[in-house]
Amino acid sequence: MNSKKFVKCLSLCILSCLLVLPTTVSADGVQIAPEHLPLTKSLATLDVQVNLLDSEPDFTESSLSLNLNRTQYNTLTAPSKMLDKLKERLQVMTLHAQGKIDVSIMLNYDAGMTKEEFIERESEIFNGNITDLNGFGGYSFFATLTTDQIEQLLQLDEIASLSTPDDVVSVYGEPDEQQSEIYLNGATDMTGIKKGRSDYGVTGNRDGKASYSKNDSVIAVIDTGIDSGHVDLSGGKIIGWKDFVNTSSTTAYDDLGHGTHVASIATGTGAGDPGIETGVAPGAALVGIKVCSSNTSCSTQNILSAMDWIVANKDTYGIDIINISLGSSGSANTSFCNRVSTAANNGILTVVAAGNTPTGSDYGSLNHMAKCSDVLSVANVADPYEGGWYLNASSNRGTGSEGPTLAAPGTSIRAAKANSTSEYITYTGTSMATPMITGLAALMLQASNGSLNYDFKIEDYGMSGYDKVYGNGLILGHQTIKAASGSSTGSFDNYRNHIRAQTNIAANNINLYNIKVNSTDAHFANTLIINDENGADLDLYIWKPGVEPIQNGQLRLDLAIQSSTGVLPQETISFKPTATGNYTIGVLAYNSATYALDWAGQISVP
Repeated sequence: MNSKKFVKCLSLCILSCLLVLPTTVSADGVQIAPEHLPLTKSLATLDVQVNLLDSEPDFTESSLSLNLNRTQYNTLTAPSKMLDKLKERLQVMTLHAQGKIDVSIMLNYDAGMTKEEFIERESEIFNGNITDLNGFGGYSFFATLTTDQIEQLLQLDEIASLSTPDDVVSVYGEPDEQQSEIYLNGATDMTGIKKGRSDYGVTGNRDGKASYSKNDSVIAVIDTGIDSGHVDLSGGKIIGWKDFVNTSSTTAYDDLGHGTHVASIATGTGAGDPGIETGVAPGAALVGIKVCSSNTSCSTQNILSAMDWIVANKDTYGIDIINISLGSSGSANTSFCNRVSTAANNGILTVVAAGNTPTGSDYGSLNHMAKCSDVLSVANVADPYEGGWYLNASSNRGTGSEGPTLAAPGTSIRAAKANSTSEYITYTGTSMATPMITGLAALMLQASNGSLNYDFKIEDYGMSGYDKVYGNGLILGHQTIKAASGSSTGSFDNYRNHIRAQTNIAANNINLYNIKVNSTDAHFANTLIINDENGADLDLYIWKPGVEPIQNGQLRLDLAIQSSTGVLPQETISFKPTATGNYTIGVLAYNSATYALDWAGQISVP
């Protein structure tokens, strides 16, 4: 068989990747016995298409670069004080000739007066119209206003923004208390970040001093807060604090827990469990910005004001990177994208979560904050300690040519538990994957002596090239730090191989692949990504060595040892094999579709 390669760059130093191209052999007229079919699905007569694997390896590596060393800045228009939600609501109001509308008023954090003083000064507008003085926090309140009153407010310098009381986003992480055995070091180990820290002597402590300061790599976390009392985040690590919910607070805290977990993934020292729960960049400093009054009420207005505050205080705290593990699906928010570009123009990198759908994500679910041109957005994969590599099915995905930027571990990540002093808790979500990248960026800054040309090394997963699910692919931590340092020495191997396939399949067909499992020590991960956005339905089956899927002209689904038969555009099977040998993997099509298959483990092509 002639060797073939995909004509593209793949980043393959973490996983030894074998590219898979199909050679087709057809056998017409094979029948599926009715008792072997899933109860809710049916197929007609089926042709068997057997795909033989090309075993030509390709050890190239791709780069994702975002250069904030700009000689030409993005041209930005002045941000509108009226946010998109209120604009949409006003259009509906005009259509239905309504008299008043519920409005959230956000004052500038540096307005020089309290909201009570502002309301008293503008009593002609607000008299009898205040509906909630607390609003979204210290700078916000709600009122019911006419369009004329709204126009009057837009002209006032003290106004930061006007929106609606339901203009909120949520956190993107879910606690998983059932998982307690795998630790944060598992993710940093398998990405090569842990070894990269050791090989190139980086932690995020850029000035080499024992104390934290603006001269270190500094990450601003916009979230539910940060618990400064947790041992992983204490000792002066939090060098700046701004609370948009409770403006009287002067010490960092976290009454909800999500932000503490995120912050410790990025920069936690692991002091509560030395050498086990260490964050990505333990020498980096933090700036905490609280914008959430609950896990499902993180005000868009608070977030925008937080972005403004970060840019205004960049030099005071040396802020390099912004982490936002919050969001919601929807269209790009022009006001937020404007702030991201302003931050980029000031040399600040913004990293956001791609988003989660706990029941499983479909196309078009991507976080609206991930749709800005200057942002890095992060999908969630499971690392090999969690049975990976595979994409977590809850990780939100884009549509068309739009998707996340890259993928990082965010499944069952154990990190600091707020208000516990030294305990830990496990969360899953793109919220956890995002600080993996912000922490890595902090290491890159130290390794490169402050270069703002962020050059991430990536391994391709899913459809060849950039796709709407994995983005550019899986982060390669060791190679990224190595490239930032300019070193020509040092290597990393996580002892997992990666094999890929990509092809089309017709309805009522099955494609069969053979993969050799060489060890029972590692999980065997199989991930099928359906590229079509029309609801095409493919199922995934695995037969153990020595078992033929086709027997006496019948497809024996009942003999498969594993199956995944959902209706979303992803099927995943990951398990610890009980025997080595050649496993058969089947992709069964109920509709015509294009798909990608990724296998990971201690595997090879037979």
